[in-house]
Amino acid sequence: MATITENKEICQRFFSELHDKGNFNIIEELVDPNVISHDPFPGQPSGSEGVRNTMTIFRNAFPDLKLIHNDMIAEGDKVMIKFTATGTHKGEFMNIPPTGNKIAYEEVVILRLKDGKIVEHWAVADAMTLLQQLGVKEI
Repeated sequence: MATITENKEICQRFFSELHDKGNFNIIEELVDPNVISHDPFPGQPSGSEGVRNTMTIFRNAFPDLKLIHNDMIAEGDKVMIKFTATGTHKGEFMNIPPTGNKIAYEEVVILRLKDGKIVEHWAVADAMTLLQQLGVKEI
């Protein structure tokens, strides 16, 4: 069984490699193929393929996507990360054509790990702020 410190290191590496560097190979390495996303992105397929699909959407829309880690707390087999996502809207996102706008929004993610892999995922994102920064006036 992994220690809390090891779980935090796995999560830090996952976010750094996938979100900051766009390294999609990290999904096969650190995400269980049957990962459960409790709060999936609209239309997200299940399992690790859903993670890949959603991250492809975000990386295409915000190719300079970076995360500023504000807090990381771990207990047992769960790690909670609060971060600020930043980037520039250079590709279509949720049927919104590229605006060139800079974005910055907050998100809280909880990951459950087993045997060194992410097996469950919960997320709460400030989607309203993100959409307002992309020029959406009404929802």
